[in-house]
Amino acid sequence: MSNGHGTAAPGRAGELVVRLAAAADVAAITAIYNDAVLTSTATFDLETEDAAARARWLAADTTRLCLVVELAGRVAGWTALTRWSARDGYRETAELAIYVAAGLRRAGLGVALAGAALRAAPTLGLHAVIAQICAENEAGLALAARLGLAPVGTLREVGVKFGRRLDVVVCERLV
Repeated sequence: MSNGHGTAAPGRAGELVVRLAAAADVAAITAIYNDAVLTSTATFDLETEDAAARARWLAADTTRLCLVVELAGRVAGWTALTRWSARDGYRETAELAIYVAAGLRRAGLGVALAGAALRAAPTLGLHAVIAQICAENEAGLALAARLGLAPVGTLREVGVKFGRRLDVVVCERLV
């Protein structure tokens, strides 16, 4: 897989390519995200968004880095490091988000994506990376642990989705 740092490895169904997201990727990024909005607790957004909103997000200063992974020439997932807080004292902290297309989860794409983002984090002036993961998202918590993000606390019943109050585990890695 190409991660922007000159390494490559074959994927299961062809070569994985991890690269910077481009405007041409917005439709695929939006579709993958909207699937998570409708079917999972990976995000607590309750409404899908259109491609124009996602394009604005991609271009925003608060989006420090967005990478996509291609599998067989198609965008199969994306990751982003976004500013965690607008307060300037938090400028060296970013939140990590990882989304993989349905049917391709648990195949190593999230590790490839987030690994590349975490390797790039210091070059972006970051010191800490956090992830906020629904406590019932066992796969997300396992991925965070594999990436070296350690749980630092649980926020009780801070989210509501699918008619349920949900806990969020905050994980952190110093880079």
